[in-house]
Amino acid sequence: MSEVVLRGSALRHSYGIQEVLRGVDVEVRAGEVVALMGPSGSGKSTLLHLLAGLLRPDAGEVELRGERIDHLSEGERSRTRLEHLGFVFQFGDLVPELTVVENVELPLRLLGRRRGAARRAATELLDLLGIADLADRRLHEVSGGESQRAAVARALVHSPAAVLADEPTGALDTITGERVLEALVAAARHTGAAVLLVTHELTVASWAGRDVQLRDGTIRDPSAATVRRLP
Repeated sequence: MSEVVLRGSALRHSYGIQEVLRGVDVEVRAGEVVALMGPSGSGKSTLLHLLAGLLRPDAGEVELRGERIDHLSEGERSRTRLEHLGFVFQFGDLVPELTVVENVELPLRLLGRRRGAARRAATELLDLLGIADLADRRLHEVSGGESQRAAVARALVHSPAAVLADEPTGALDTITGERVLEALVAAARHTGAAVLLVTHELTVASWAGRDVQLRDGTIRDPSAATVRRLP
């Protein structure tokens, strides 16, 4: 069995007096795609932010590649995210002042990679996602679906240990959404990345090898998780 890349243990988190997460345990292994499902307000995004080190849990631990990250300083957590995590959000969150290819190569440039090497890696991913011809365009010159595929390329360009995707196909048509999901599944299969996919759609979850259900701030019995073969 592959190693656990990302793990949350007994995670609790509240906003004021409202307890959103009540002792959540979740883990994602290398090469695995896990769909995190649940209704709106169930705490899916909060859990994702805790696992990414964007929030600190009120209680519990977060481990990335076997090392705790929840107790790190803000600067250390930022560096950890840059080096080891990739993110895909519903609306991409790309930098509008940059071209498509500049957005994709940005993580590599921030990590100190030379421009030529960063550009080659970014271009290869854009080609894989079918948008290499858009490399020099700015965001206002591409469609929402094209922008989201660029966001996927940016999340994968530095070969992260884990990819966290929050409703990554929510703003896309079916065909474009499938292409995004294909890229995420391919990342798990070929690079060994652990992929956690937050969604409320069964059609999206069907791309995952396993899904877990978040209800009322707790994970449903893990033994009841749906397990399926990756596409």
